[in-house]
Amino acid sequence: MSSTAGFVLGVLICALAWSTGVAGEPAHQVVPEGAAAVVNGAPIPRTAVREIVAGVAAVHGDAQDPSRREEWERSALESLIDFELLYQEAKRQGVSVSGEDVDREIARAKQKFASERDYEKALSERGWTVAGVRADTERSLVVQRFLEGVLWKNVRVPPEQVEEFYNRHREEFRHPAQVRLRHTFVPIAGNSAAAWADAERRAQELRQQWMMRASGNQQENPTEIFDAEDWGWLGRDELSPEVEQAVSKLQVGQVTEPLRGADGFHLFQVTGQRGSGVIPIEEARAKIAAVLLKRERERVREALLEELRRKADIRYR
Repeated sequence: MSSTAGFVLGVLICALAWSTGVAGEPAHQVVPEGAAAVVNGAPIPRTAVREIVAGVAAVHGDAQDPSRREEWERSALESLIDFELLYQEAKRQGVSVSGEDVDREIARAKQKFASERDYEKALSERGWTVAGVRADTERSLVVQRFLEGVLWKNVRVPPEQVEEFYNRHREEFRHPAQVRLRHTFVPIAGNSAAAWADAERRAQELRQQWMMRASGNQQENPTEIFDAEDWGWLGRDELSPEVEQAVSKLQVGQVTEPLRGADGFHLFQVTGQRGSGVIPIEEARAKIAAVLLKRERERVREALLEELRRKADIRYR
């Protein structure tokens, strides 16, 4: 499947816009009106194809280009067929989810809306029903559980494969001079001059505590550690001019003066410095493993889909 089709499948899963047909109906039937295809008896609604294309067009533009739109429609339909095949295979292997699982997923989706009314309005605008969303959510969770718990259960990336990748792509891990930063933020309570003064005072107190801790004169405060965020290694050109200027002359352990932002003060502590060079394998290992795992999972998924397509009765309209 092309990268475009892969992207469309991702849009599909997020939008819950796939077919709600039931597998197991008699095969070799005529593709019904309103369906773009039939997969082992399960219709793929043309409206689902159009909805995905509309989502892709909103991201990429070129909605009026006939050739691009035709390509998106083909990719959308093939992705919908892939999803249907995965769902049918999951059900064949006995994968299921509970009503509680579906309820939790729908509740998570509702959190993106200000109110229940806004959620229902969004459904109405898309022409979706509560029952339809529930059915689509069940299907998406079944496929997700099948992929994670069955198909990819034993997919692993051995350490030697990570090391081989690192050695073959070593030049790609070169980096410029970098600084490692720790960041925290002190918000203001209100927008008065007194509120700003209080926030700056608290930021200065925290700055002194950080510097004393770095010198070994103070025990670490677990709350402060929790509130601080490790920004990792960054090149100077990755920092805003204000932050770059503030940290450029600091040594390891030192902390910037409070930097005023739109709604509070920022503090940055330099926790490491290094010149240009190559990222050590131990630092790169987790990211390399994640990339290789994603590739292997995609290969396994594509192999299964190729097999399922060979066996399937797929009719196009």
